[in-house]
Amino acid sequence: MKIKNLPSIICLLLFQTICSQQLLPDSLQQKSVEDKIIFLQQEGQRQQSIDSSNVYFNEALKLAKTCDCDSLYFRSVEYISDTYYSQGNYKKAIAFIKPFLAQAKESNSTIYLFRIHTHLAKNLMLSEQHDEALKHYESALEFSKKLQNKIYLADAYNNLGDMYNTTGLHKNAKKYLLLALKVYNSINAPETEKLYTYKNLMQAVENPEDIEEYAKKALNSLHKSEPKEQASFYLYEGDAYLSKNEGLLTPKHYKKSLLAFNKAITIADSLNLDIYKNFGLIGKGSVLLNLNRTSDAIAALEKAKQLPQTIPQNEFYLLRKLAVAYERNNNYKKAFITSKEMFTLQDSISHYQSKEKFAEFDAKFNLAEKDKEIALQELEIAKQRNARNKWIFSSIGTLLLGLFIILWLITKQKRKKTLVQMKLEKEQEINQLRTKFLGNIAHEIRTPLTLVSGNLNLALENLDNTTKAKKNLQVALDNTKKITDDANEILELLKFEGHKMTLNKTAVPLRTSLERIVFSFHSMAQIKAVEISYYSNIANTIFVNTDIGKIEKIINNLLSNAIKYAPSNSKIIVNDVFNTDTLSVSVTDFGEGIKYDEQKKIFERFYQSENASKVGGIGIGLALSKEFSELLNGSLTVDSKPGKGSTFTLKIPMQTTENNTENVTKPTSLIPQQFPNHNNSSIKEHILIVEDNPQMATYLKELLEDIYHCDVAFNGEEALNLLKTQTYSLITSDIMMPKIDGFELREKINTIEKHKYTPFIFISAKTLEIDKIKGFSLGIADYIVKPFNKNELIARIKNLLKNKASRIKWQLENTNQLSTTERSDQKLLRKIETYIVENLDNDDFKIKELADYVGYSQRQLARIMKQYTGMSPVKFILEIRLQKAFTFLQNKTFFTLSEVRFAVGISSSAYFNKKFKERFGIAPADLI
Repeated sequence: MKIKNLPSIICLLLFQTICSQQLLPDSLQQKSVEDKIIFLQQEGQRQQSIDSSNVYFNEALKLAKTCDCDSLYFRSVEYISDTYYSQGNYKKAIAFIKPFLAQAKESNSTIYLFRIHTHLAKNLMLSEQHDEALKHYESALEFSKKLQNKIYLADAYNNLGDMYNTTGLHKNAKKYLLLALKVYNSINAPETEKLYTYKNLMQAVENPEDIEEYAKKALNSLHKSEPKEQASFYLYEGDAYLSKNEGLLTPKHYKKSLLAFNKAITIADSLNLDIYKNFGLIGKGSVLLNLNRTSDAIAALEKAKQLPQTIPQNEFYLLRKLAVAYERNNNYKKAFITSKEMFTLQDSISHYQSKEKFAEFDAKFNLAEKDKEIALQELEIAKQRNARNKWIFSSIGTLLLGLFIILWLITKQKRKKTLVQMKLEKEQEINQLRTKFLGNIAHEIRTPLTLVSGNLNLALENLDNTTKAKKNLQVALDNTKKITDDANEILELLKFEGHKMTLNKTAVPLRTSLERIVFSFHSMAQIKAVEISYYSNIANTIFVNTDIGKIEKIINNLLSNAIKYAPSNSKIIVNDVFNTDTLSVSVTDFGEGIKYDEQKKIFERFYQSENASKVGGIGIGLALSKEFSELLNGSLTVDSKPGKGSTFTLKIPMQTTENNTENVTKPTSLIPQQFPNHNNSSIKEHILIVEDNPQMATYLKELLEDIYHCDVAFNGEEALNLLKTQTYSLITSDIMMPKIDGFELREKINTIEKHKYTPFIFISAKTLEIDKIKGFSLGIADYIVKPFNKNELIARIKNLLKNKASRIKWQLENTNQLSTTERSDQKLLRKIETYIVENLDNDDFKIKELADYVGYSQRQLARIMKQYTGMSPVKFILEIRLQKAFTFLQNKTFFTLSEVRFAVGISSSAYFNKKFKERFGIAPADLI
């Protein structure tokens, strides 16, 4: 390249010397101009910020003008063009690169002409100047053929494919892209070279299923690419699904599109690529609209709107989607305002395009005069500069460079910290989900295990009573099936994830099959006093070809949930309709209902609503039911109003073996029977059992009703209603229950004067120490973990009632000694208990030592403990020792009984065994 104007050369060299001193290290000062240009280009590529890259590339271009090095010159042009392209400033890129096209023609270099035409075309394409872009891409193709280089030829075909994709001519695009692929295969090009082709083929194919094929091929080499290239790929993948005919798309395709856009947004956010993030958010909003997740769509589109909008047409599309979203969300005011913005923008685009054409002619007319004027001004300024300005520029440059380096280091450190934090948060989220899921499984298995082991023991005890033994065995079998069903749900989920799920269709009598499924819940509903009303219009003669096993699993899940959430003495309605080869089954309960914002989330894997978290479950039942319904080409939906109940509706298309004839039957009601009334015994102690699982409630009542008179409540709310009219000697309660859980129940009982001292036991599947601590801090008397031993439960209840009776007797006999400072004495009891635990392993611990510690006489200490615990100090110390021993044994803290005895300060083996069995109903060895 030659510059004829000598004064310009002198000024340019002076300026370049100053800039070079700022950007070039000392080691390069004596090197050739070519070495300096290569260094600047490499440094520009290494920069994290686009603006920083541009500084180096511009400096390289300035140096390249001073030497006869065309390849380095045009390479610098390409780098600068790419920076404008990455910023989305396509018009600036076009204006920058157009003058160099003429220089490339002057150089008569085929390779430079190919590159300049390509860079110009891709910016014209994104500026909506499609006809002009196509001309340049076609020119690039001709030059690539002259080069006789297969890589350049494949690039040219790729670019034409991209161009036709952009204009919606996907068949033309596919033709050129397959040609590109053919060229790559002919030279055995590595997969990384084909990445761009695979990306464009995802857009060009007609069938959405083909997208996944090319996406998989691209992903094989994507991990080796730069993050920016990865973000671009995920944008292509997400948009590929949206570009297809909506009639061919299923929720599965939209979910894949959503996943791709989310990945692109994450990467773009980490790299501060606002334009990529903008494209990703708009795409995400469009997908969410198609999935009817309107609120989420609005959130994504509003985020996109806050980012800089570089392409008016893109902004127009964003506003159109946002207006639709607001309208669907019934926010008509925002929908109107957004629509108004959209039409204003459309008018401005049209006006701008028209105005731009006139401005172009005007600019050409005035360009020559302005150039002359600017040249004269610059020459005058150059003449006025003197040597003094050199050190000023050098100082300023050095200062700016220092600031730039500091800012670059700070930015680099922040990005590293952000990436580490994102990885950590993702890992923590995965760990939390895994822990919650495993915890739910462990919790869910304890209740049925209790019922299995407990009822098997009862069956052995009831061998002489065949009826009772059969009943016990049936309950054990039912809960064995419950454990098996939970395990099968997890296996079914794994099959879905591995795409191994298949249908097993057989011819079945539809009415008979559905009745069998519904009637199997008779006994469970009966225990909870819930009525199931069954309606059907299906003729007994109709046979259908379907996978009845999958349908049974769906209905079983819906009915078990309905019974779980339905209040006692309420109704569940099951309605079957079969019309025009479609089965519709609805299950309605009148429980608490589901909040609107949770109604879509309940079908997501592992999601548990606020109510569900109180009653347990592993969080995959409804998700699996939803996937089964879709596998059967059907649907599962919910309609719910908080406080009024929920209706789940299953719709499945079916092939019949004969025509459907209407045969509407009267409703069949499964009328529940109440628990048997045992009010004939006035001597027995009165116990309240609070348990939401009907079979567990029945089991507990069966264990205790021979000794005590028992009432049952299925949640905390029912228990509080009973406590308004009844007085109980003792209360047992589960923790996880609907409406009011065990913790809330205990808190409310603490505010009721006549019930707050009633002995209270938690019988729960929750095993964590934090739950036990919370229970005891609320004032419970005992905590039993499922599964438990029958004798252990009875022994604990007897001991608590015995202590209560002893306390009441002492209070009646010593009315004049009763303490009125209840709160301070309760604090004293906690202090006493803490001191005993601290001296637990001391088998020579004396009552006098305890009394001296708390500052009371032995007599005063005995009075306080009798008043509030019903136990003497000696018995109280023994109680704490035994409780701690039970905890050690249950948690397998020690290997031998001897270690446990010495840890709680009891040296005699016989004494320890005797007292332990008296207290808990089981021998210590049973827990080893």
